[in-house]
Amino acid sequence: MIYRGVLCDQVTQSPPYQTVASGSKVTLFCTYHTTYSNPDLYWYRIRPDRSFQFILYRDNTRSKDADFTQGRFWVWHSQSQKTFHLVISVEPEDSATYYCAIYPHSVAGAQEV
Repeated sequence: MIYRGVLCDQVTQSPPYQTVASGSKVTLFCTYHTTYSNPDLYWYRIRPDRSFQFILYRDNTRSKDADFTQGRFWVWHSQSQKTFHLVISVEPEDSATYYCAIYPHSVAGAQEV
């Protein structure tokens, strides 16, 4: 996307809402567009009590995961298709609005689980 000569990054999430049972797996879809070859990609969530939680981070060479993600959260990242999907083995405490983000230019979309 170009606006007044400025290149913008874009993130698209789908679907906007999902209801899943505890113990099942859910995939939160995230597609991004950027001209940068090694974007910083993130997943965050906002819980019903309005607390903000970092989930995980990836770029081409580094990664970081929050402690609570171990064994239950992972990503399908395709650099060629520009996808960064979050897969969760759902527990009741995972009820939240999830955000996919690309640094430093854009955050778009939200998904509630």
